[in-house]
Amino acid sequence: MKEAIIHKEGDHLLVEPIRKGKLLALLAKLDPLPEPFPDIDDDLLPLGDVQL
Repeated sequence: MKEAIIHKEGDHLLVEPIRKGKLLALLAKLDPLPEPFPDIDDDLLPLGDVQL
């Protein structure tokens, strides 16, 4: 453990290790999707000029 999160709950000071890599390891094990992901911007109108 090289990194930790420190936070206070009531009168207690908690130190928790930061766990890394579990999500990436899970995603690496998954099979690719059988079909391509749809283009969600396909039906949208072009953006207009933004005035700030």
